[in-house]
Amino acid sequence: MPELLSAEQVSDALQGLAGWSGGTDRISRTVRVAADRQKDLVDEVMHAADQMNHHPQVETEGEAVTFVNWTHSAGGVTDLDLQLARRIDEIVASSG
Repeated sequence: MPELLSAEQVSDALQGLAGWSGGTDRISRTVRVAADRQKDLVDEVMHAADQMNHHPQVETEGEAVTFVNWTHSAGGVTDLDLQLARRIDEIVASSG
């Protein structure tokens, strides 16, 4: 099972992840996406998540899409969540 990260490790990692916030329990990022492009963005993120066998919680409201990462089996944030956050960032940047 992946190991939980300490508060310091999460804080350090968040400094390198633009737009992400949170703590040891979960991290999240909200992006603005036109309604007609949301499905494509979410589909691409979920495809990448399937490849990693690690899935974010996705919430949509208006033009806001929020990705929430945490490792359920570990009960908080692990390296898997940081890897997925980086991948989400790449997808968001390429869909811009």
